[in-house]
Amino acid sequence: MREEFDTPLAGLTTMRVGGPARRLVTASTTDELVDAVREVDDADEPLLVLSGGSNLLIADEGFPGTVVRVATQGVVVESADRCGGAVVRVAAGQDWDAFVARTVAEGWAGVECLSGIPGLTGSTPIQNVGAY
Repeated sequence: MREEFDTPLAGLTTMRVGGPARRLVTASTTDELVDAVREVDDADEPLLVLSGGSNLLIADEGFPGTVVRVATQGVVVESADRCGGAVVRVAAGQDWDAFVARTVAEGWAGVECLSGIPGLTGSTPIQNVGAY
């Protein structure tokens, strides 16, 4: 887990605007992510969980609390068949479009129509990307 203070957030959003976070924590594992959120929650301070930074606009004044950046990585193939199907477990911090590209390269069907959408896999279902 990496911790920084007064870190500009503009570079972490697709719109490239926004002031600094009082504190930025980058969580590279699920345990780090849970621990960071729990710590901020226990301290009763403002919390922003940051994924890919798309669909997010941050004020020039920044964020007065802790931003927890999701940086978990990994794709685990639980099963795959020759008919184009697969069951995979994807870390929340995995780049969505890179994941879609991998599914196409592997011949897995189902998400290829969702190529080109910015963000990370963990926020994809929350943002309802299938609506596009």
